[in-house]
Amino acid sequence: MSLNQAKHQQFIDHALGDLKGGMMMLMTYLGDRLGLFRALAERPMGSQELADATHLQERYVREWLSAMACGGYVEYHASSQRFTLPLEHAPVLVDSTSPVFFGGLYQEMYALWQVLPRLMEKFRNGGGLAIDAYGREWWDGMERFTATWFENFLLQEWVPKADGLKARLDNGAHVADIGCGRGQALVKLAQAFPKMTAVGYDLSDTNLEGAKRLAEKAGVTERVRFCKHDVHEGLPEPYDIALTFDAVHDFKDPQRAFEAIHESLHDGGAWLLLEFRVGDRLEDNIGPIGAMFYAWSVTYCMTTSLGMQGAGLGTCGLPESRVRELAGKAGFARVEVVPFDNPFNKVYVAEKTAA
Repeated sequence: MSLNQAKHQQFIDHALGDLKGGMMMLMTYLGDRLGLFRALAERPMGSQELADATHLQERYVREWLSAMACGGYVEYHASSQRFTLPLEHAPVLVDSTSPVFFGGLYQEMYALWQVLPRLMEKFRNGGGLAIDAYGREWWDGMERFTATWFENFLLQEWVPKADGLKARLDNGAHVADIGCGRGQALVKLAQAFPKMTAVGYDLSDTNLEGAKRLAEKAGVTERVRFCKHDVHEGLPEPYDIALTFDAVHDFKDPQRAFEAIHESLHDGGAWLLLEFRVGDRLEDNIGPIGAMFYAWSVTYCMTTSLGMQGAGLGTCGLPESRVRELAGKAGFARVEVVPFDNPFNKVYVAEKTAA
C-alpha cells in the first residue's frame, strides 16, 4: 500500500497540535498557580512589570509570556513590548466563579502526570490505582473545577428544573450526597434552604477534611455533617433526597450503588444524578470531548474502580440507556432527564414510588 501523503501530513499537523496543547497545559498550570494570569488581567504589562507584580524572576516570566503569546493565550504588542490578557480569555483563565473556568482542570492535569509511572505498571500487570494514589493537587483541582457546577448550575438550573426537588428542600428534606468531595453542593444547598439537613459521604480523607472546614466556615455544621462511608455497604439512615455528581461511574459496583440509594430513600424520595453526556457506543463518542472522556477514564475513573476490584465502567460507562437499566433493576419507578444544555454532563432525577 502506498502512503497517502495528504493524510500523512494532516496527521502530523494534528499530532503537532496535540503536542503544543500538552506543553500549553504545563504553562497554563504555572500561570494559574503563580498568579500570572490574575495579575495580567488587571492591565497590560511588560515582563519586568509582571515579574514585579507577582514577586517572580523576570527572566522566567519573560520566557513564560513568550510561550503564552505564541500559544494564543495572551497578546503581544511589539511597539510597547507589553502583553495583554484579552477580556474574552479571563472567564477561562482567571474568574473562578465562571462556568468555563479551567484553572481546576489545569491543576488536575498536572496531578495526573504524577501517577503515570504507577499507571503504566497497571497496564502491564492489571488491577487499578487506589484513590489515595492521587495527591492533594488532584483533589484541590477537582474542588476548583466542580465548584463551577455548584456556583452556576445547582441552584439556578438543576434544583428548580428537577420536578418537586425545590419543594422538598423548602420543607426540610434530609439529604445524602454520596461521593460528596469537598462538600460544596451540600453547603450551597444548606445556605439556600435553611430547613434542610444533610450528610455527605466520601472515601477520601482529604476531601472529608476539606468538606468539614467548608461547613464550619459557612456556619452550617448544625445541619450538615460529613463522614467516611462506602455506599456499597448501604446507607446508615433514610433520606428524602440523594445526590451524586459525576461519581457513580467510578464506583466499585454501580448496580449495588443504585440499589443502596433506592433502599435508603423514603417512599416518594428522589435522587438527583449527574453523569457524563455520552453515547452507548464508541462511534457515538468520537471527537475531542470523547477523547478527553476516555483519557480521564484511563487515568482516573476506570482505574480507581478497578483498584477496588470493581466493574471499571469508566467515564463513558453510564450513558442514559445504562442509567435507566440500572435504575429499573434497583426498583426506581421512573427516571427523568432534567433540561440542561451542556456538552459534558447530563442530569437525571430517579424517583422512588410512594407507598
